Amino acid sequence: MKTQNSKLPAFILMFLFTVYSYAQKADTFYLQMPVSKHDTIIYKRIIQFDSTAGLYHVRDYYPNAQIQMEGTYRSFDKSIKEESMMCNYWSNPREGEFKVWYENDRIRSKTNYLHGLSHGLHEYWYVNGQRESVQTYLNGQEHGNTTYWDTSGTVESELTFSHGLNQNPINTNYHYISYTPKEYNADTIKKWPLIIYLHGGSSRGTDSIKLYCCGIPDQIWRGREFPFIIVAPQCPVHRRWSTDNWFENFYREVTTKYRVDTNKVYLTGVSLGGEGTWYLAIKYPEKFAAIAPISGFTRHIDYITQNTDKLIDVPVWAFHGKIDKVVQFEDTEWMINRLVGRNMDLKFTADPVAGHWMDWLVYPKQELYDWFLTHDKRLKNDD
Repeated sequence: MKTQNSKLPAFILMFLFTVYSYAQKADTFYLQMPVSKHDTIIYKRIIQFDSTAGLYHVRDYYPNAQIQMEGTYRSFDKSIKEESMMCNYWSNPREGEFKVWYENDRIRSKTNYLHGLSHGLHEYWYVNGQRESVQTYLNGQEHGNTTYWDTSGTVESELTFSHGLNQNPINTNYHYISYTPKEYNADTIKKWPLIIYLHGGSSRGTDSIKLYCCGIPDQIWRGREFPFIIVAPQCPVHRRWSTDNWFENFYREVTTKYRVDTNKVYLTGVSLGGEGTWYLAIKYPEKFAAIAPISGFTRHIDYITQNTDKLIDVPVWAFHGKIDKVVQFEDTEWMINRLVGRNMDLKFTADPVAGHWMDWLVYPKQELYDWFLTHDKRLKNDD
């Protein structure tokens, strides 16, 4: 009996080791995300699935073996690189702490998630090691104190958010680029329709040339002519279109400087600008004859989701790609579902094979511009 009993612990240990090994089985995957035509494989990815917790622990490494990111997920598509879907909580939903490093071995960010949503402390650093920002989130919404620093370590701004909305917005002016039709100067009396275009997140800053990278400014850069006055404001770094009180100053300046037909003012934007389109149309519904948000997320600000009634009388044509890995398609779908049967001038183009680049299927074509011109606030008032 003594001999048999002495074998029992060894058997149990072997069983537990086998279960643990199976639960932590690692999968090595080479992610092909070239940054130039000379590159082939950039990231080495190691995935360990813990069947006990039902979570995927993932680590990515640079070609020099320096770790690039580490995090845990509820489900995981190993072919998606995290930097391409930072806002999308349906693809690769994160759970717990998520860390990212620069290639020089310095930490880039430490962020926390709950059921795929930003939740808890988010910290970011510049490549030189200087802290960039500290933010706090609650169930996907910025909630609490936020501080931003510049690269030298000087405090840039301190903000307080409640459910995604800045509680102390400053009154400010955003600079912008503008376009006038070829015939604008020939007739000094005629008033023209106006399109306000809001760019995406990558064009934030002070360099106006970044505004021409895509969207309607890209079309102007290519030499396309429009029967509209077109203005494209630029959102500062570390800001959203909802952070500051800038729009009233901007609208007043544009409608004073240019001969604008204020009954034909149209608003459109992509990604960050899509969100801004929803937000500004809700805040200033009387300003716009029609709006066209593209690939914009919405449910990160309670102000948007709790005030959809203000869009009932604003003509809307929304666009979103169903395979968008950056901003979840469901955000636009949710907004449309709130307006169906209530907004009588509502259109939704949901492309089943388009991703976050949906705007490249919209702005180069003519349909949106023609649709804008069919909307005039005077016609609605006459009704």
